[in-house]
Amino acid sequence: MPTRTLSAALALLALAGCDKEDPAAIEARAQTLKPASPALAEIYQRSCRTCHTVRDSGAPLTGDATAWSKRLAQGMDTLTQHAIQGIRSMPPHGLCPDCTEDDFRALIAFMSAKP
Repeated sequence: MPTRTLSAALALLALAGCDKEDPAAIEARAQTLKPASPALAEIYQRSCRTCHTVRDSGAPLTGDATAWSKRLAQGMDTLTQHAIQGIRSMPPHGLCPDCTEDDFRALIAFMSAKP
């Protein structure tokens, strides 16, 4: 009987983790993603990639839908203003002084999408 209980408990633990992706896998995937648009890819490479592909930066990783979902719930206008004004460790304009509001919206949309 205890063996059956232990097996059931282990099965439940395994299932509980099924919906959560391994943080290392999310980080590895984030490091491979880039926007399809060459112009947006250039901005992403020089301004966003450094933080949004490194878990220890505290920035939501590119393609991590779970991390972005809380932020997206605030609305695109709020996220765009955070990018322009800066928030926590993200500097104003997110290292992209020449980015337009539309650039920020496109970058946020790209980074927040699950591949």
